[in-house]
Amino acid sequence: MATTESSSDAGSIDESEIAEASPNSRTVSALTEVMTVMDSVGRARNADDLFLVNSSSGSEYLVDTRTGSCECPWKQYNPGKECKHEKRVAFATGERPIPQWVDDKALDDQFGMHVDGEPRKAVADGGVMQVRFNDGGVTDPKEDPLAVTSDDEPRTKRAKREDIDVSFLAKPGRYEVHSASESRYEVDVLEETCSCPDTAERCKHRRRVEIEIEAKRVPRPDGKLPDA
Repeated sequence: MATTESSSDAGSIDESEIAEASPNSRTVSALTEVMTVMDSVGRARNADDLFLVNSSSGSEYLVDTRTGSCECPWKQYNPGKECKHEKRVAFATGERPIPQWVDDKALDDQFGMHVDGEPRKAVADGGVMQVRFNDGGVTDPKEDPLAVTSDDEPRTKRAKREDIDVSFLAKPGRYEVHSASESRYEVDVLEETCSCPDTAERCKHRRRVEIEIEAKRVPRPDGKLPDA
């Protein structure tokens, strides 16, 4: 279910953004159809302007926000117009605020789950607010260890958002991480290592394990159950 989390205004809305967000069919499709926008994977890896968009039909299209291009067939016949995949990228990354007229319940649940940006929504006073999506309504970040905050680094946001399962593997401090891509990695919190191919100092898997330990959702590194 889509929910909104009120926050301080992130900026005012430009009039051109309001015009672009008019309720035409492509905008509605971009907001309501099941799509997954991903950055830093596959052909979009290490490219700030490239995004992969997976549609409900199973098709995958590469969107280039720098050149304003998309691989979808509609775009090929309408090169001067913005397709629904380009619009979805703009909304999902927060580059363009979700229009005020949109009913939150109609939004696709996949919004912003696999990109660094934060979706925003227009509000009546002409500003915008951050948008969060979950299955249980608005969650207080102080109570939810997986709540994303504006201060989180990109890999921390992914560690919190993605469907990742953590289980204790062996002591001292070894955990197995089952990622959303069905891959399995081993994290050693004492050695500060992960078997995934990410070369960053702290990958999203290590961060997720640390979050789970801190939140007492998995056994401690010594194998003992967390204190109640």
